[in-house]
Amino acid sequence: MSFDFLCQIALVGASGVGKTSLINRYVDDVFNLNYRTTIGVDFKTKDIEINGKSIRLQIWDTAGQERYRISISSFSIYKKVEAFIIVFDLTKENTLKEVNNYLVEINQNCPPDVLIVLAGNKCDLENQFENLEEKIKEISNEKEFKLFKTSAKDGTNVNELFYYIAKTLKEKNQNGKFNTNQQKPKPKNKQEIKLENKGNKQGKKNCC
Repeated sequence: MSFDFLCQIALVGASGVGKTSLINRYVDDVFNLNYRTTIGVDFKTKDIEINGKSIRLQIWDTAGQERYRISISSFSIYKKVEAFIIVFDLTKENTLKEVNNYLVEINQNCPPDVLIVLAGNKCDLENQFENLEEKIKEISNEKEFKLFKTSAKDGTNVNELFYYIAKTLKEKNQNGKFNTNQQKPKPKNKQEIKLENKGNKQGKKNCC
């Protein structure tokens, strides 16, 4: 299927926050409590239409576990990414602390106009929330980042999250600065991707 614009988005965040689950919910409308830890990077695509223009979203899934994680500076696709979704778990404060680490890495290695959006995932587990409201506001308000509270499990705000990014980038790039190269990138390849720590096993975890 042809498209007018190619929009590249990367999800980053600590392990287990639900990056893969968010992508699966958005692209395939599925949710699985048992998932396999992402090793390196992978991607999925979805075509949407905004104001008569066909936009292909190329959504990159990245590893959160330190031993599998690829630094932003060492993987060339991040240079082309137009938007980052930094995902954290609303039920685990330690994952929110990782947000600042990713912000530093993005600011050091990506163009200054890259779009950054925060996604507080697992909003369906409201009874397990840690008291993060003030800390979330501090991060989102200070940097003026858009914040979405999402649930990959029941789909809350997942479509809205990706639509906001696509619409924002479309408006931002009215002069045609979208990457219109329609050649599909290669999916993860162990010979091409340098991992910080090699591993060949994938562990099952619960994630939503």
